[in-house]
Amino acid sequence: MDELKVYLLNHLTGTLQAENGQLFFRYDPAYLSRPGAVPISYSLPLQSGPFDPQLSTAFFANLLPPDVVRKRLGKILHLSRYNVFGFLKAIGGDCAGAVAVYPPDVCPSESGKEEYRELSDEEASEILSDLPKRPLNVGDEKGFRISGAGAQDKLIACVADGKISLPLYGTPSTHSIKPEIPIYPNSIFNELFCMRLADSVGFPAPCCELLTVGGKLYYCVERYDRYCENGKYLRLHQEDFCQLTGKDPETKYESEGGLGIPDGFKLIREMRLGAAGQLDFVRRVIFNFLIGNGDAHAKNFSVLYRDGKTVLAPEYDLLCTEIYPTLSRDTAMSIGGEFKFAKITRDNFKAMAHDCNIRPEIVLTQLDDLTAVLIPAAKKLTVTLDGIYPSPVYAEILKVITKQSAQVNKTSR
Repeated sequence: MDELKVYLLNHLTGTLQAENGQLFFRYDPAYLSRPGAVPISYSLPLQSGPFDPQLSTAFFANLLPPDVVRKRLGKILHLSRYNVFGFLKAIGGDCAGAVAVYPPDVCPSESGKEEYRELSDEEASEILSDLPKRPLNVGDEKGFRISGAGAQDKLIACVADGKISLPLYGTPSTHSIKPEIPIYPNSIFNELFCMRLADSVGFPAPCCELLTVGGKLYYCVERYDRYCENGKYLRLHQEDFCQLTGKDPETKYESEGGLGIPDGFKLIREMRLGAAGQLDFVRRVIFNFLIGNGDAHAKNFSVLYRDGKTVLAPEYDLLCTEIYPTLSRDTAMSIGGEFKFAKITRDNFKAMAHDCNIRPEIVLTQLDDLTAVLIPAAKKLTVTLDGIYPSPVYAEILKVITKQSAQVNKTSR
């Protein structure tokens, strides 16, 4: 039986064991007796016995990149893309949130000494350019064991004063850096615009910018699951909706058996995020529809645990997919039973409200409020960003927002 040690906020919480191709997570008895002990997941409550393989695998698989990325990583690490245990052993030292996975002979107290290696511009440019062949910069730097969910190539690192550093031996990373997606032109400008737009209309969103490395621009965003205290970066625990519900990450879309919007509301109620949490979720659903983001699936909604409170995590991975003809014209979660962006109307939002057991007037009020402010905000942001990072994509997104707004306008019936 192979075994890995699982840590939460640098506390040993339990072990992940692999036996006959199946994974079993078990809490450590000493952790269970620790005052104030909290579970590593809503789907894995504190208990003395092992969890069944399905729940164990689902939580830990969600800490890894998706299958399409693991297929490329596996060629470097000599691992099958289905080998969740092997990938965690190789790259589980710094995952989303505050969970870290280590081999039995290593622990954060021995390896996590706030150690960074600053990259020269040439090194950083080479690593970023090489991401399609070496995702996450895996296997090329001693002490660099970082995992990142999401299908897009990225470098998870630290950025300060325009300089990129690799966090080593369990040191928390602070930023995610993404190159342009070759088949989706202007993707970095697209994500910058959508994230800045979310912030401008009142959604919590981490700081993001475009970073110039080796003469090329890259999208760079702060990790919302990190915070700085007395000059030292610390982790915050977080979980996405797949982890919270024990869902396999490969079923993140509702059409594949994943969560829908009513499931999200049910989860928010069960976790007691209150009326504020439900209203926040409503507004995010509306915002993603209005900007034409067809990739707002269950892994792009998360909760954040901080100071004894649970709240919806800030917005992230926002992209207007509707401007790319080769991408699906469907939403990731149906709205009132409808997936097609072009067919979603005001009536679908009313139906969504009924499906979620909330008053339709609450949803429609939020719909009207957001449509009223979003177009002016998008126009203002277009002017601002065009003066810094010129791109035709801003006007294309504005067209999508205008079209989507017209579909759900009060007078559109």
